[in-house]
Amino acid sequence: MRLIFLMFLASCALLAQPDERRSIFPPGIKPAGPYSPGVLSGGFLYVSGQGPRDANGKYGDTPEANMRQTLRNIRAIVEAAGLTMEHIVFAHVYLHSSVPPSEMEKVWKETFPTNPPRRAVFSSHRFPLDIPVEVNAIAIRDLALKPKAAKMILPAQTDKPGCRKAPGGVICSASAPSAPTVEEQTKLVLEQLAAHLKKAGYTLADTVATNVRLDNVDDFAKMNAAYGAFFPKDAPPTRTTIGPTPPVASRDAVNGRYPALVSISLLAVK
Repeated sequence: MRLIFLMFLASCALLAQPDERRSIFPPGIKPAGPYSPGVLSGGFLYVSGQGPRDANGKYGDTPEANMRQTLRNIRAIVEAAGLTMEHIVFAHVYLHSSVPPSEMEKVWKETFPTNPPRRAVFSSHRFPLDIPVEVNAIAIRDLALKPKAAKMILPAQTDKPGCRKAPGGVICSASAPSAPTVEEQTKLVLEQLAAHLKKAGYTLADTVATNVRLDNVDDFAKMNAAYGAFFPKDAPPTRTTIGPTPPVASRDAVNGRYPALVSISLLAVK
């Protein structure tokens, strides 16, 4: 399911104009890991997965309040890049079971009363910091191109290791080789991705968005420690991290192989 978003981004790259890449760090938005809240590249703004934590580190008391603050955080990033919420062409919404879809829908319609972006909604078992909702997005810098960009979403495809060409860039995926810890697996996955990118004529520095799936979000800090070593500290790509399913029952090796604890997909553009 994460490839819906990445393939949409790659399709949108057809409309992009050459431009210097720039990370967006708005006041009050504190990343929970080594990623940029937003990345401006070409004709688009890529927005990391946002949750409902406010500038004081607090969360709302209701699902509606949490959804509203999540979209406020998206707005802060979009506006820091000089755009508006109307510039958003696609969003990916992940909901915990504690958030009724009807509450999400109510706030969504308030936030986007006209010309709303396209959207995909999925459930997730857990999120880092135990937030109840996470939303990422892409915004187009030229609002006149929004109708064309909004039609470029492609269907989800099965994740396969390696890179495949997409309009304007490449989408790459990798699952962890057998290793006993999430730190080792994260390192191996990113080394695989770097090798896949090199074959396609790209590097990790060309990455604008990543999606990380953890077996157990309790490993979030450990994953961050390994992940951060592979990207520029001052301008890392955007990122969305989820724990989509309940953790495996045992991390012991079976027939000499450990269970996969992390998988990563990314979009790289030039």
